[in-house]
Amino acid sequence: MPPKNTPYPQPAEASVGKSVSTNKSGNPAPPKPNKRKVPPQQNAGPNRLDKDSDSVRGPKRPKIHEVRSIAAQKSHAALKDGELNVQSFVNSLSFEMNALDESMRRTRTSQSSRAFQRVPFRMRRRAAAHNYKKVPIRLRKRAIREMEEDNTPTVNSKTRKPKTTKARVRAETARRLGILVKRKRLQKLKSSGADKETISIRAARPKIRRNTVNEPTITAKKFRRRQISKTWLPTHLWHAKRARMTPPKEPLWRFSIPITPTQKVYRPTHRIQWEKGAMAWDMSYMSTIGLSGPQNSVQNIIRSLGLTQEALWNDKAKRWRSGNMHWSGMLTRRSNESVQTIGPATVIWNPEREVDDADKRKQFRQLYIRIHPSAFLELFNEVLRLAKAQNPRPYVEDLRFEIGSIDITGPDSTEALLGVLKAYPSKSDGKELHVSKFESLAGLKDPGTLPFGCILAFSVADPRLHYPPRQVALPKADDSNAQKALLEAISGFRKEESTNPYQLFDRDARFKASKLPSQQSLNRRRSKATPGTNLKPTMIDPPIPIILLASRHSKDAQSAGTWTLMLPWKCVLPIWYSLMHYPLSTGGNPWFGGLDEIRHLTFERGLPWFPGDLPGTDAGKVWELDERKARQKAWDRRPKAKRVNWESLDLGAGRKGEVGVGWSCDYEVLLGLKKADELNRMSIDRKEGDKGPNESPQHGGQAALVNPLESLTQLSKSTFTAHQLPTSEPPPPTSLSTVSIRILGRGIASTCARIYRLPDIKPIASSTRVEVPATNPRYKKIEGKVPPNLRDQWLAQKPSKGNPRKKVIVKEDLDLETRQQLIARQLLSLPDTYPPAPPNSENIQGHHPLCPGEEDLIGFVTTGSFNLRDGRGDAIGSLSATKTAEELRRYKNKNDPAIQLCVVRNAGQNVGWLARWELI
Repeated sequence: MPPKNTPYPQPAEASVGKSVSTNKSGNPAPPKPNKRKVPPQQNAGPNRLDKDSDSVRGPKRPKIHEVRSIAAQKSHAALKDGELNVQSFVNSLSFEMNALDESMRRTRTSQSSRAFQRVPFRMRRRAAAHNYKKVPIRLRKRAIREMEEDNTPTVNSKTRKPKTTKARVRAETARRLGILVKRKRLQKLKSSGADKETISIRAARPKIRRNTVNEPTITAKKFRRRQISKTWLPTHLWHAKRARMTPPKEPLWRFSIPITPTQKVYRPTHRIQWEKGAMAWDMSYMSTIGLSGPQNSVQNIIRSLGLTQEALWNDKAKRWRSGNMHWSGMLTRRSNESVQTIGPATVIWNPEREVDDADKRKQFRQLYIRIHPSAFLELFNEVLRLAKAQNPRPYVEDLRFEIGSIDITGPDSTEALLGVLKAYPSKSDGKELHVSKFESLAGLKDPGTLPFGCILAFSVADPRLHYPPRQVALPKADDSNAQKALLEAISGFRKEESTNPYQLFDRDARFKASKLPSQQSLNRRRSKATPGTNLKPTMIDPPIPIILLASRHSKDAQSAGTWTLMLPWKCVLPIWYSLMHYPLSTGGNPWFGGLDEIRHLTFERGLPWFPGDLPGTDAGKVWELDERKARQKAWDRRPKAKRVNWESLDLGAGRKGEVGVGWSCDYEVLLGLKKADELNRMSIDRKEGDKGPNESPQHGGQAALVNPLESLTQLSKSTFTAHQLPTSEPPPPTSLSTVSIRILGRGIASTCARIYRLPDIKPIASSTRVEVPATNPRYKKIEGKVPPNLRDQWLAQKPSKGNPRKKVIVKEDLDLETRQQLIARQLLSLPDTYPPAPPNSENIQGHHPLCPGEEDLIGFVTTGSFNLRDGRGDAIGSLSATKTAEELRRYKNKNDPAIQLCVVRNAGQNVGWLARWELI
């Protein structure tokens, strides 16, 4: 029996492996008091603590016994003498069995998932878990019921109270400012003599200053402070919830641009381009420059911008000059007796009615130049300079914030536009010519099949009048009559037909279109109409003038073309909403993309992306310098153990260190230019030398930093080909040419990869007497010298189409004596020594040839990745035009298998890959 003063019986296993302390009498000592407080004991029992042991906690052993115990049931009445009476057993449990069957039947027919778990694929589940408005309309009632049953906390932005001090101060400040604005408005109305009457004042038409840059217009005053250093796109609030935007303090080209959607769209972007679907972009950041004036003056300016081809000014280009088609290409400018490339642009003429020949010189013409925002200021200043030299002088207008645009591509892009753009009813009985042409394109899968430079211009109604958009009737794929009618409609675009001036060129038409009725007024009109019917345009619904441009990608005919929709800036958002909600016939809705998706599709088409892949332009130079800083910052942020050590890079043959700076396309090393620090030091010294004797260098003006890439120029393919003629001059020494690179085997090139040409074979000095030594001495490895057969090693890496056996490759332009000596050297060379040389002595890892030396460097990769369409690595690079011309002159035979071959090596790696380049 345990002692009476023990609170509970001591278990036998408590003394196993432990020493129990005893007092002098030999009895076990009482347990030491615990410092933790004992919770109050409500039920008194045999295990209740005494007053002397208040600090001892209650027992936990009964809980362990309950866990280990197994529940048992008394023997059933149907079980007698070990035998079971089945009939009696079933009758006694019939109720439980029926209840189980009924529960299984109800569970099978009931929903097994919650309403917020059945949201669309692109919608975030987290946002739908507490907001019933995030689920489809058919599931909202069920979601409300489930949230009430589960007592799910909901969030209402209108009644949500601020939780932080900063939020409370901001809300109180906004409330007080609202009261103050309302008070000032009432005082102004009273001072004007109005008594309790609402005075509506028509908003003034925004002023467009000529021959100068205009300021952006901010519509919402509450967001004015957020747009001090940048401008929002018309769909900024829509994109900000669904895409990753540029950082607030780091805008791109002074715009807040979506970089990429928050959802995964890399593979869907590829499928949309080549299989099905549509993808749209808000391209309102593309800049538009208006040029208007006498026809001769406008034509002279356009010729000075590089449009000097004879095909643009003869009778065949009459359709372009009349406004029935648009032109896309590179614009250039003259600077210091050299031609500088500005960037790709689109030129659109405004059609004019037929006039007499005598009035053609005085005819007033208008045109739009659409260009990338990174090259806008350069082009605007050049056009303004050329306009001042003309007599009579034309006008130049900055229409960046007057005209927005939307780009949409994919096989279903035409269907989406047909479902959203509804022609505005005209006063005449018949339809406009361009409206009939546009509606006849039902079933068109590729806008690139239309004639080159196709353009459509007409007015559309507010898409909110027939929201939500409904599917358009498309002809069946096996309908031969519909296919024939579509081909006839496509061929009809080539006819020269007189068209009226485009309304998008009219400033009053753009201003009226921006005065769309509010959504609340449309809802009131819809509530009065019959449910399910579309609203008809009235006098308060202005027409929206648009211009549709169909562009094709000349390098790859298989890729789908692109539609470009130009419209007034404030009309972009209503059309964008309807476009994103249009139900495609192939399923789903059109996707939206960001800047990364534009670069992805451009790369898969094998085209350069402006400005990143054109470093010879001014915009490309700025982009390259910014990317250098970003890559250097990312390299510095990594720990030393996890970042590339450029100085210790082993390139084989005793060569140590990366060629140039590893995180940049080091054109200074390629073209022999001076580094940025040297140029800035020279600039500072020059500034200090020009100062007077009494002026101290500390108080003088700081010298402006010099761009080390200032002397770079960009050569187009046509210009480079012209320099290749025998009678023409060689290309400038600091010029670059853009090429597309296709890796022949394995390997993927990344940005800043080095591009080498194949090393040349040095011919053996000829002599009067051919002497072949009895023993050919073995090649001795020299520090900094690559093996003499490195060219043959790289040519052996080229995959062969026929016989896989490697053949001895002998250069055809060598003389007979040199070829005999090369063959004799191969036959009489000593056998390999044993043990063999280390694998890195003459190649990398035993099977990769060494990369050529720095003297064979010809360019850098600006964009490189894995091409999902081709299933191999592709890249876009910039080569030195001088070295490219030398490379082409090396091969007299144009069918030489080594022509246009190169070696691509990623920065920080010593393994190269054989590739082939092609001018674009």
